[in-house]
Amino acid sequence: MILFLKNNWFRISVFNIIVIYIVGICGICCTNQEEQKLFLQLTPINLLVTTVYAFVFHKNWNFKFVCSLIFIFLFGFFIEVIGVKTQAVFGTYNYGKTLGFKVFDVPLMMGFNWLLLIYCIATSLSKIPSVFVFSFCAALLMTLLDFLIEPIAIKLDFWQWQNGIIPIQNYVAWLVLSLCLFYLFRFINGKVENKFATIILIIQFLFFGILNFILK
Repeated sequence: MILFLKNNWFRISVFNIIVIYIVGICGICCTNQEEQKLFLQLTPINLLVTTVYAFVFHKNWNFKFVCSLIFIFLFGFFIEVIGVKTQAVFGTYNYGKTLGFKVFDVPLMMGFNWLLLIYCIATSLSKIPSVFVFSFCAALLMTLLDFLIEPIAIKLDFWQWQNGIIPIQNYVAWLVLSLCLFYLFRFINGKVENKFATIILIIQFLFFGILNFILK
């Protein structure tokens, strides 16, 4: 009975998260400008809900795991603060209003964004035995997703780049920084699996891939 309920909850959650992102695509692409703004205001809530969904299905919570999550959140947020303030990490950019409440000119949701992506990619590639191969492949996947996100981020005012040009420096920084975080995550937590997090990762790729195709 318990297994039946768990399986049903998993299926319902998958259905819910798919619907959320389909509605998001429709809201962004199939509405007028004013309605689109209303949908975009829900972006921080969508990101937060997605993060919660990912961790609801995590098993084996322990002190080390929680500490690693807190570190990734803080690292992701403050590296963005350093990036915005100095322009030396990712290049010259600034955040718009879409991602919501800001601290030090950086949306607080960016910490959740780093946490969600690191966790989803790490769990999706958990079967790779070598920590070095795992970290490199995970960092490549992270950078590839950022490559899909960047054009949409500019169009939807997540952030803006100087002269509208995305610098190569940005992708190099994502690759190097995420590689370090993936190595740390694996070193601390070992192999961590979460099928729902893998589904979220696939949805993220499809979501930004579709938006790139429609909004090009």
